Amino acid sequence: MRDPNSAFPEEATPQLWRRYDRWRGERHVEFNRKHERSLLRWRNRRGYRTLVVAQIVFIVMGLVAAGLAYVTGWFIVPFLGSLVGSIVSQYLLRIVTGSIADTPASALDEIQAAQRNSARSIGFFVTYMLMFIPYFILIGLGTQDQVSGDAVYGTAILLIMLMVTATMTPGLLTTWWMSDPDPEDLPATDERSTR
Repeated sequence: MRDPNSAFPEEATPQLWRRYDRWRGERHVEFNRKHERSLLRWRNRRGYRTLVVAQIVFIVMGLVAAGLAYVTGWFIVPFLGSLVGSIVSQYLLRIVTGSIADTPASALDEIQAAQRNSARSIGFFVTYMLMFIPYFILIGLGTQDQVSGDAVYGTAILLIMLMVTATMTPGLLTTWWMSDPDPEDLPATDERSTR
């Protein structure tokens, strides 16, 4: 599946990259085939946004845990809870959206590709801006003669959570912007499979 919007001619693309693109396309099709009848009631704008809000709650929980890492070792409980919740929410988002945030460009229509590219641009900007927070904290810590291990450890946990936040931003935005799917795009089911 070649990206029709690629700036590089196909003959200039390395064979390894073309094989990787084909593998990604096959993996995407297989994932969608495996989950095409899962969570059918969540495959609407309300379901998408509910999962996005759940994901944001887990991210906020992780950021609070990162703040607690500066003062107590018990931060690990909400921190691990937020990571597990984030992973589960992301997987559910992939199922109900048809993995649109990870779809190869050649499998998207023009609107979907534009939305995903916009979300990725915003995600890059969010990553860029969020990384200044731990940098400024570390610069401030560097001005002190004595630095506690908790402060350095807390900054490391904060950096991890900020990267998780920035990494999930494009997928959350793409999902939030999605509209209800056309009924004919959903697989035909009997009444029992939608419950």
